[in-house]
Amino acid sequence: MPIADQIATYVSETGYADFEPSAIERTKDLCLSSIGSAVLGARMEVPAVLADYVRSMGGPSQAGVIGFGFSTSAELAAMMNCNSSHCTELEDVAWPEAQYTCCLIPALFSLGQSLGSSGRELLEALIIGFEVAARPGMICSNHGAAARGFLSCANNGTIGVAAGAAKLMKLERAQIRDAVTLATSVGGGLVRQTGSAAHVVEAGFAGRDGIMAATLAARGLGGNPTIMDGKAGYYDALAGQPEIAFDLGVGSDVRVMAVGQKKYPCCYLLQRIIDQTKALVSAHHIAPEAVAEITVEVNRAFPTIVKYPEPTDVEEARFSLPHVVAGALVGEPMDVDTFSAAKLHDPAIAAQRGKVRMIVHDEWGYDQLGKEDILTIRLADGREYRAICTTARGDAEDPLTREETVAKFRACAEHILPPAVCEDVLAMLTGLEDVPSVAPLLELITPGPDPQTVAA
Repeated sequence: MPIADQIATYVSETGYADFEPSAIERTKDLCLSSIGSAVLGARMEVPAVLADYVRSMGGPSQAGVIGFGFSTSAELAAMMNCNSSHCTELEDVAWPEAQYTCCLIPALFSLGQSLGSSGRELLEALIIGFEVAARPGMICSNHGAAARGFLSCANNGTIGVAAGAAKLMKLERAQIRDAVTLATSVGGGLVRQTGSAAHVVEAGFAGRDGIMAATLAARGLGGNPTIMDGKAGYYDALAGQPEIAFDLGVGSDVRVMAVGQKKYPCCYLLQRIIDQTKALVSAHHIAPEAVAEITVEVNRAFPTIVKYPEPTDVEEARFSLPHVVAGALVGEPMDVDTFSAAKLHDPAIAAQRGKVRMIVHDEWGYDQLGKEDILTIRLADGREYRAICTTARGDAEDPLTREETVAKFRACAEHILPPAVCEDVLAMLTGLEDVPSVAPLLELITPGPDPQTVAA
């Protein structure tokens, strides 16, 4: 069976009842994280530029643009809301596929608002859409795509959005196949874009284009039904994988269970390094002025993504090893303010950045996250402290609790949304399976920040 038909059959025949409660609860956590990030991200520079663009486009009032107080088409609202969720760099990611959630969750919330979808329908579509994106990503990402320069989370993410959108739209099996085949011709991500505005908006393009593909499929358009298969097929072009084969999961064997949640608003590759830097500093009472050098040993994929020794703007700072390690060393909270324009020139951080050195081990391979990093802090008096960085708190192996996820949401939203609105949104997201329509939830977070809340 061609891959597109395999996907279409899975999307058509799989439903909410096919997933274990653990998968439902995990998806709700990811919704809390992604929507909270979108509320915070809407206050940042890149979404403001895109909002001007979207306003100029006009369009039907189908779905709200989070934080900007206006509505537009479901496609453009998805682009905006995915972009806002991504630009904080708090988006959550599954490994080894390196598949992020920020192209899918805000997109399907936007489409769900326009359709009046229930929370149960949305949860179903989110698990299915992420499964369609992530399963081929497990094969593509570290086995050809990343080395070719493709950050395949956006490429595969577009197909996942198309599948999830088709499920929400209740398309027939043949239409679902058309949607995912159309989606192969749009969307895309490039490794070299990390640390730029283009990297931020790639998630928005994936959300927009996935919905577009499903909408066009509903009107009778489709792509080559074997576009994903064999030589010169989609996965071969993306990753050199002409013989790709994968199964799509049910029960608790679904890839949402593999998603790790970020605690810090910077590249996922830096999360475990931050944790270990903070742990060494705390355990050994290390003062910044006592440090002579900090080395971080990494694989050869790492410097293609984390590549800004002296960041010049906030986007680069999120992908800067020296900025991150220096911030953790001097006791920064490693929150959004740590990656603000003001912190780029903070004397305390700047004084430590030059002490941080990356050592690249080509022999460690090209897996994007890699098995481990080695952190060594050397003091001027000759003492040396070393840590092996393998996992971060929030990884799928050590997930955040619901309480921690709610705290993450509050940290993003409570100084932006009025208190009563914040509580109402939290109640809806934590009880999403019982929400009759997600439209009221989006309506609550579409208005701009409450002046009294922001002032407080």
